[in-house]
This record gives sequence, structure tokens and C-alpha cells, in this order.
Amino acid sequence: MSAKPRRRSILCRGALVLAAALAGCGSYTATLEPVREDLRRGDPQAALAEFRGGAAPDSAGRNRLLFLMEKGNLLRLAGRPADAEPLLLEADLLSDLQRGIDLSDEAGALLTSDAAREFRGADYEKVMINYVLASCYVQQDQLGEALVECRRVGEKLTVLNDAYSRENVYRDDAFVRWLMGALFEAGGDLDDALVAYRNSLRVYEDDYSRHYGLDPPQQVVTDVLRLCRMLALDDLYAEYASRYPEADPPPQAPAGSGQLVLVIESGRIPRKVERDFTAYTESRVYRLALPAMPEKRVRRHYFDVSCAGLEERAWLAEDLVEIARKNLEDQAGRDLARAMARLAAKAGVSEAGEELMEEITGEEDGCASEGFGALLSLLGAATEQADLRGWLTLPARMHVARLWLPAGTHDVVIRRDGVRTRVLRGVEIADGGLEMRFVYTE
Repeated sequence: MSAKPRRRSILCRGALVLAAALAGCGSYTATLEPVREDLRRGDPQAALAEFRGGAAPDSAGRNRLLFLMEKGNLLRLAGRPADAEPLLLEADLLSDLQRGIDLSDEAGALLTSDAAREFRGADYEKVMINYVLASCYVQQDQLGEALVECRRVGEKLTVLNDAYSRENVYRDDAFVRWLMGALFEAGGDLDDALVAYRNSLRVYEDDYSRHYGLDPPQQVVTDVLRLCRMLALDDLYAEYASRYPEADPPPQAPAGSGQLVLVIESGRIPRKVERDFTAYTESRVYRLALPAMPEKRVRRHYFDVSCAGLEERAWLAEDLVEIARKNLEDQAGRDLARAMARLAAKAGVSEAGEELMEEITGEEDGCASEGFGALLSLLGAATEQADLRGWLTLPARMHVARLWLPAGTHDVVIRRDGVRTRVLRGVEIADGGLEMRFVYTE
């Protein structure tokens, strides 16, 4: 192929892709804000209606995974876990199928922006699919299925981490490991429960304290000590007791009592923001746009849970705000490398366009050719967008409270920052049993 047709082919493909990008530059984060506002008001039913009314991303295109995650979670928050389940299962399968590099997807994004790529989700978002599914199964009294989802997290993270050329920050999830232990304990499998609690403590020690400023919660240490005592593992008990001398001794379960494990999901994960860098020459515009987390920190709340004359301060188990922030920082190098390659490709399109116009007009350095090159440069800058997509109905943080209550029916009061915010009525506690509940509160 001669140079002239080749340049014309490059220019035509570039112009088509640029035009398509300009036609579809709507901001997903802005579109979903009414849904998030309904959730802030504590009205998931209204949020679900708003989502169905036009706030949803495209359900069949490059945002299919995002659509499934958002709608599945909204159905769960609206008290419809059975309806959420098939959507989340499809999301989990689709996430697995998206592994590897899609060359056509990358080529299209090379002349537009990362926002033109198929949404695949961050690693922690892929893990949260299984967490949300597990909570749906718990709400339907299907503890075995919930445990399957927790186990999937370990398998999934192994595959994801193996794909990176260097160590990933988000290697494991301490909260999901702890949740697995609680589910094993609810099913009477104390040996596997202890393994899960110990794994949770390890991840808090090795990763969460270093990356997210979240030290091992005392409750996790207490759970490890309690299971060691119940299984008569005296040497292991002594090992953990010496490592954590400040830990409270594990409580003895009162006769005729059972456990309530309350997972409190609070707030909404922050939206990403765009950080852009623009440079100008006499006839060109060069622009880079990268995603970032807002500098303003999300306020941390505390929660107290009271029932039957007992009160427990919930402990912070998962800080998705910090996980999302660190994940974005961890991916910054890859984002920047793609942005630089995209900048070079767009500059090449501008140069090819100018050369082609010179051949058509027969004028070298003419106004028409230079103007056409400048126009293509402007189009390239206009289509440069940071990919701000993310699972925006996820909570900001998860707190956990664990109480031993007399067997029977109870009303459970939740206070945020000392102010009563939710009441769970008719909570059934079985003698020797473990009741798990998931609650959302802003």
C-alpha cells in the first residue's frame, strides 16, 4: 500500500472513532447522582426506581458489568435478594470472562480515551461482587451458598495477582476472610472457622495496617483466641495471647444465649474526579486526563448497637474509601502509560491529516492543511476523558458488632455518632445459634 492511501486509511479510522466518542461522552457519575442521593436519604426503593428510570448505564454494551453490579446491589438494598442473585451471578461470570487483553478494545481506546474501553472493574469491586452475593444468600438462610462466595474471593484474588508483573497492593481481603469465619462458625464448623479468622488477622497485620491505616481489630484477635480455647488448642492460644497481650480474654457464652453478628454498611464510596493536563503549541493541543480520588476525606462515623440491656461499639472492618484510593494509586503507572500512548497516537493522526490535506491541495504549509491538522488535534483533546466509572452504590465502610444475647426475640437499636438511626425489630436468637444481619445506614 502506498503512503497516501495508508495515511488516508489511518485518518478515516481516527475520525470515525473520534466522532463516535464525541457522540457518547455522557458522565456516568453525574447520571447516577440522583440514585446516590436517594440512598443518602435512606430510600433504596426510590433509588432503584430512579435507576430504572434512566440513570442506569447501558445494559448490553461496554458497561454491561457495571449495570449488573449496580442493579444487583440496589435490589439487595431494596430487600429483594432473590431478584439480585441472578444479576450478581452474571456479573461474577462476566468478570471472569473479561480476563486478559482485548486488542480491539484497546485499539479503539487508543484514539479516544480510557472511558471508551469495556468496563472491567477494579480488583476490589470484583471481590465485592462475591461479598454482595454472600449477603444475599445469608438473607435467604443459605449459609452454604454464602460460604461458596467467600471461598471464591481467595481463588479470584490468586488469579488476579498472578496476572500482575509486580506485587499488587490489594492482595487479599481481611473483612471477607473474617466473614467466612463467622459463616463457618454459624454452620458449626469450628476448625475451618479458626482457619478463616487466623487468615483474616494475618491480612489485617500484613496489608491493612500498612496500606490502609487499619490495625487488626481486637474482635478478630478475640475470635481467634475464643476458637483456640473452644478447640483446646492451648499452644496456639498461648502464641496469640503473647502476641496480643492487650487483647481481652475471650468471653464465655452465657447459658441459654446465642450470637448476633451485625454488619453495618455506611455511606457511599466517593466518586472519582478528573485531573487533566493541557499543553499548547502554535497549531496543536495536547491533553492528558487521568482519574483521581477527591482530596476531601469521607468522614468516619462510629456505631453503637444495643439490645437486651447490652451495648457494643461496632468495629471498623473494611474501609473501601482507602482501598479504592490505594487501588487507584497502584494503577496510576498503568493509566499514565496508556495516556502517553494515546497522546502519541492522536498526535500521529493530526500529522497524517495535515500531510494528506497537503497532498490534496498541493500546498505545503498551507492554511487548509495546517487548519485541518489543528482541527484533528482539537478533536483529540476534546475526546480525552479520564475513566471515572466505578461501582457507585457500594458503601464507604463496613462496621461489625457481635453480641451474645439471650435466646428469644429482640429489638436491636443502632446509633450513629450517639444518635439513634435504625431499629431492627423481631430479631430471633436461637440458643447456641448465630444470627447474621446486614444493615445499610448513611
